[in-house]
Amino acid sequence: MTDGRAFGIGDKRRVAAFYRVSTKGQLEGNDIPMQRRACQEFINSKGWVLVKEYTEKGVSGYKTANEDRDEIQRARYDAENSHFDVLLCFMFDRLGRRTYETPLLLKWFNSMGIEVWSVKEGQQEFTDEGHDITNFLRFWQSNNESQKTSMRVDEKHTQMAEDGVFRGGTAPFGYRLTPSGIKNKKGKELMKLEINEEQATIVKQMFNMVIKEGFGSNRIAKYLNENTIPTSTGGKWNTAAVNFILRNPVYKGYPAYGKRKSVEGIFETKGKAEWTMPEKQQLQLVIIDKEDFDNIQLLRSSRSKEQVKDHNRERVNTSVGPLLLVGFIKCGYCGSPLTTTYNAKKYTLTDGTIKMWKRAVYRCSGKALRNVDCKGQTIYAQNKIEDTVADVVNQYLASLKKIDYIEFSRGYDLEEYKDIKEFLDKKNQELASEYVELNLLKKEVTKSILGKSAFKPELLNEMIEDKEKELQKLDQEVRSLEEQLQTKKLELSEIKELAKNISGWNLKYNEASHDHKKVMLRWIIERITVFKDQIEIEFRPDITKFLSSAGNGAIAELRKRTHRWHT
Repeated sequence: MTDGRAFGIGDKRRVAAFYRVSTKGQLEGNDIPMQRRACQEFINSKGWVLVKEYTEKGVSGYKTANEDRDEIQRARYDAENSHFDVLLCFMFDRLGRRTYETPLLLKWFNSMGIEVWSVKEGQQEFTDEGHDITNFLRFWQSNNESQKTSMRVDEKHTQMAEDGVFRGGTAPFGYRLTPSGIKNKKGKELMKLEINEEQATIVKQMFNMVIKEGFGSNRIAKYLNENTIPTSTGGKWNTAAVNFILRNPVYKGYPAYGKRKSVEGIFETKGKAEWTMPEKQQLQLVIIDKEDFDNIQLLRSSRSKEQVKDHNRERVNTSVGPLLLVGFIKCGYCGSPLTTTYNAKKYTLTDGTIKMWKRAVYRCSGKALRNVDCKGQTIYAQNKIEDTVADVVNQYLASLKKIDYIEFSRGYDLEEYKDIKEFLDKKNQELASEYVELNLLKKEVTKSILGKSAFKPELLNEMIEDKEKELQKLDQEVRSLEEQLQTKKLELSEIKELAKNISGWNLKYNEASHDHKKVMLRWIIERITVFKDQIEIEFRPDITKFLSSAGNGAIAELRKRTHRWHT
């Protein structure tokens, strides 16, 4: 490991402090400053020096995997490159709460020669098996406490739903919030739902459109927007908002809990079997008759893709489908992605048998869902687009010369990678020095207050503010360089993969499975843009640069190709 003198800090141990809060409430409170102050006092008591800080805001150490936590990944990179000697946190659960993951993370830092310390719990050592067991038990207990807390919260919300009490949040469309006259333990008055007659009329109209006119959510959203009927926030309707209303049992007097749940910060819609329903119907909330509501649910479920008798039918708008280019093809007019849908027609044989003919086509999602104002087409033929792309790709590959790309790829752009890494290391050294200077200035404030410094407190405060601004700017530069380095590392990896496949690419492509063809196209194409009369194919700039560098300058002319259709 590089010693402290490499950073101009002498023999003092260099410390990286890690702070984390998991909720918005903690973030808006005083939790991070508390952790920072405790860590700084601990560092001073040990005679160490702070050289880096990692701050996670609103990240769950229980729900979020380490690989998805940017600050953990930054700390790992810095540990691998010997940027600090000690990793310090207020308590070890700030590094995570996952039983089988966090103990291994601490041990990994230790294997890099990093001492792992907590202000409250001291040093975590790994010199014998007993330390491993202690480490595991600590996070098992922390994980268990998180689960119990979550269970207690869920149970409270479940009981409130069963009792028909409004649990908070925004009132569903068709209702308003009014004071309930009931106060919670903190003395805050709880709210209750009350029917908003004007909006309730619109809700009834939406349900009537389904059961009497056979409208789907898309047509309902279109109707509401064309008749300038706004949502509760004054915005436009979309299919998701309509679907949420049509399936919400609150309109038949059963305000459910658990329709959506947060999984690692992302809300997922849960199936009806997972909802918690109150035992008694809340008659004061009924907008739609219970029997009508239930009949509409049956009607809508019978129209779902899962209930379609043709079981060979592909699911619409998924990445796993018959179209090759979904995921990197977009509309040239509104920029929305082109997704998968189907054209279907019925025809009758001479014997009277009715057959269904269908084919997959590309669909502009923005225009189809009416989320944007798009002047392009809604539907584009599969063959027209994919055959054109295939022709241009063949031209692209035909221009390649017989070069040993595998050999060339080994040294390709390594100098640029090394330059970024060297510059990043230099900036990390500057960052460490800035932290040292900031710490010295803060110590001088105490001396100044006691009259033992040549600097006045006002001047020191000004110098500290300037130093913190410099430190913040430098930290942003370091983060940017880390992203550049990661991007370059990924690029080099993909270049090596491309080099392996250039020889005989056409043959491999023709023999590849449908899913593998998608992957191969992503190796060389960055994006495809479709217009009514033309298609633009943009090849990846790093691939173009690599092929040009390997001795084929003509490849650069193929960076972006436009093919016009005759209409």
